[in-house]
Amino acid sequence: MKMTFSSRRRMTGYIFIFPWVIGALILLVLPLAFSLILSVSTMKNMDFTKLSFVGLDNYKKAFMLDVEFLPKFLDAVSNTLINTPMILVVSLIIAIMISRKIRFRGFFRSVFFLPVLLGTGFVMQQILGQNVDQQAMEGARGILLPPELQAYIGPDITGYVFGFFNRITVVMWKSGVQVVIALAGIQMVSPALYESSRVDGATEWEMFWKITLPMMSPILLLNTVYTIIASLTENSPIVDYIIDKTFHTTPNQYEYASAMGWIYFIFILLLVLLVFLVMRPFVNRVTDNSL
Repeated sequence: MKMTFSSRRRMTGYIFIFPWVIGALILLVLPLAFSLILSVSTMKNMDFTKLSFVGLDNYKKAFMLDVEFLPKFLDAVSNTLINTPMILVVSLIIAIMISRKIRFRGFFRSVFFLPVLLGTGFVMQQILGQNVDQQAMEGARGILLPPELQAYIGPDITGYVFGFFNRITVVMWKSGVQVVIALAGIQMVSPALYESSRVDGATEWEMFWKITLPMMSPILLLNTVYTIIASLTENSPIVDYIIDKTFHTTPNQYEYASAMGWIYFIFILLLVLLVFLVMRPFVNRVTDNSL
């Protein structure tokens, strides 16, 4: 039987995604299923062949017995709730600035994305492992607030100022990908909308609220979800704690670590779902108006 053109295209697509499906089943679905089974079990030996069902005991341990899990969990959540709005605002402002026709625009775009390339490299990880970042931060503190000024304003205000500087440094360091995504969203807005608005006498401030921000609502949703997931998983104290319980304790607590991992995973999933539910009406409204 001769296949139609659409059938051949569909079959070609299936062939291309087949390796990904096999890889996802082996490297993602099966480990997730085994981790879920492990989280409600206890091991009788270290080769994972004998498991005894214990129900929610491992989950209860995280909330009722472990004195470190909840503080680390709340620390990760609080940092995410504080950093996410700041990263979104900073990345949007930077994207708007470097989207304009200015000299050395390509250079500035590279500079703002450079922390992403450096922060993921092996050399940077080795530098951070030697606490060079802390030494650099101490030097920067001495320049921003000389010891004489620190003694004058007192330790409390000095601590608040240093905390603010640390927060701004983290926000700027983690805004690289968001800047690129926001820049792509700005460039997708039709210039005709801005031209017609200028003819009608609209100011830059009015065009931002009436054109740029509404048209970029899908991009803002994408940036929000990405920032939340990245903040909760990259250099997170709770993730480090789970890894420590899995590999660096004696004996290894695989069952308990799996339970903590599933608690954290479910929380992230619910938080992302909440963001979708809150922002989706605005995204849909913009989509409908653009048709």
